[in-house]
Amino acid sequence: MNLNEFNGPRSSAALRVGNAVLMVVVEHPDFMRVFHSCIDLIDTLRTLKMPSGILIQAEPGMGKSLLLQKVKAHLTRSAGMSREDTLLVVSLDSTVDTHKLAAAMTLALGYPALPSRPSLEGMNHMVDKGLERKRPLALLLDEMQHVCEGNRDITARAVTDWLKVRMDRYNLPVIGAGTRVLERLQTINPQFSSRASSTFVLSPFEFGEPWRQLLAGFATQIREINLEIVNGPIARPIHTASKGNLRALKRLLAYASMYAAERNGSKVMVEDFARAFEDTNGSIPDRINPFSTRIAHNTKG
Repeated sequence: MNLNEFNGPRSSAALRVGNAVLMVVVEHPDFMRVFHSCIDLIDTLRTLKMPSGILIQAEPGMGKSLLLQKVKAHLTRSAGMSREDTLLVVSLDSTVDTHKLAAAMTLALGYPALPSRPSLEGMNHMVDKGLERKRPLALLLDEMQHVCEGNRDITARAVTDWLKVRMDRYNLPVIGAGTRVLERLQTINPQFSSRASSTFVLSPFEFGEPWRQLLAGFATQIREINLEIVNGPIARPIHTASKGNLRALKRLLAYASMYAAERNGSKVMVEDFARAFEDTNGSIPDRINPFSTRIAHNTKG
């Protein structure tokens, strides 16, 4: 089979199918366990004066940002919580420090702009006034690993001390999501870690029944094409190709589904996965395409 026989451009129907795959959310047990813990923490701290938080650690592509989005969506559509400003959502970058965190919080609290000369003291005053006025349910911090990655222990201690003060003063739950680098916060700032004491890890899927259930979830939700093939023996090479990573899995399924959408019948076949593997991984000499080897095996059989 010639894996390069597709020359594009892809049809609008194929692109719609690919986007539908990328939009699928399979609420697997690990994901939902963390989600319910976040909701329980926020609900509990509405009453209890007990500064607390959750740290979510995950490899890139395992759904930590999606999890924060789901928490936000759940709370903002709950009865009496229809406004988005009931939650503060801040995404950090690699240059974060107390000054930049205060600036991000100022904007998240609804101030239209920063002062012309935004000193840390001035922004702290604005943040504290905003927190006193709005009393948000929680602060959701995405990409929190940037606080402590690299040789930034002093900066990380200052940032987490800044957070600790607001957690204590306003009974503000903090839910931070980032890579496994977040483990270092226990050493860098034990006082902050004692408050954000619940830690959850979203690990890549091992091959087994949970993996098969995850694939079945995609097959059930995608109706534009026939994805039933994932419920069979091909589940193993799909795991090999994606290494159990959700983002890699979605990309693989999206490309395979787009190839199927270009044909009459729209049934995903092994050949579609072989092409999708090349699309998502490029071409490296001597690298084995797990789906090409399966095609060869089936041909011999």
